[in-house]
Amino acid sequence: MRTAAALMAAAAVAALAAEGQWEGQASLGGLVTSGNSEVTQLDSGLELARSLLPYLTADMKASASYGSQEGDTYREKYAAETGLRWDISESSYSRLRGYWTRDELSGISHEYGASAGLGRSILSSSAFQAAMEAGAGLLHRESTEDSVLETSTGYLSLDLEWGATEAWTITEEATLTNDFQDSENYTMESVLEASSSITGNLSFLVGYDITYHNLPPVEGNEKTDTALRLQLRLAI
Repeated sequence: MRTAAALMAAAAVAALAAEGQWEGQASLGGLVTSGNSEVTQLDSGLELARSLLPYLTADMKASASYGSQEGDTYREKYAAETGLRWDISESSYSRLRGYWTRDELSGISHEYGASAGLGRSILSSSAFQAAMEAGAGLLHRESTEDSVLETSTGYLSLDLEWGATEAWTITEEATLTNDFQDSENYTMESVLEASSSITGNLSFLVGYDITYHNLPPVEGNEKTDTALRLQLRLAI
């Protein structure tokens, strides 16, 4: 039910984007089997951006992922993010960001936070682009065991985009977030995607996500969470 609601919300936002000045992409993938094995998996994502001023851009992201096998849920994760980016020069920018996420199987009932940072393009060519960003922020997390974490954080991220062939583009977004008050409490996230155009604005996407909590939100949980996604992506 939650996944259906998330998909409907993403479709509504995408419809509004088509009528306005927002541009971006929407993705959807799924797997349903029955018989000897009953598996259901749905993955959806939405990324939009809009220019507010010549050097100021607003963006938003949303994703929903749900999976179950034989009636047992093995993945249920929701996330939303919005931000403002100010281009200081051709190679440097500043960024404000706010986010919310929920991942109960990892022990996060809900988490939200805000950050500010500076970024810079470190390499740009027709086939390869790389950028780094660093900043600090605040985090509020409530675990599924009703414990609360409120702390200040720092982060470092790396974004890569490689036009591997005429057909395939590979991107990598990796982020390290560290708790300033407890150096052992850090999180590493990686989103690796390979996409290939099918026709027009439609492309095929393969994604592999990794989330690592050095101190899991709930004691005894696994530190590493991974997910493989097969999706169709539509440019809006």
